[in-house]
Amino acid sequence: MMKKTFMVLLCGVGLWSCSSSEPDTTQANKTENNNNQEHMLSDQQRMIQKAKDAEKLVKEADEKRRKALAEQGG
Repeated sequence: MMKKTFMVLLCGVGLWSCSSSEPDTTQANKTENNNNQEHMLSDQQRMIQKAKDAEKLVKEADEKRRKALAEQGG
C-alpha cells in the first residue's frame, strides 16, 4: 500500500514539475525576444533548479511518510 502511495506521489511531483503556468505560445515568444539578452545556458539552469525543487519535494514527502510510519509503530 505504501509503495503505491509513494509511486503516485512521485508521478504527481514529476507531472507538476514539468507543467508550465504559461501557455506554450507565450513562453515561445518570450524566449525569442530574450535570446540576445539571456545567457545560452539559462534554460538548462532553470531545468536543473526545477529538478532540484522536485527532488526536495519528494524527499520531504518521504520524510513525512517515514515519520507517520514510525508513529504508527511500524
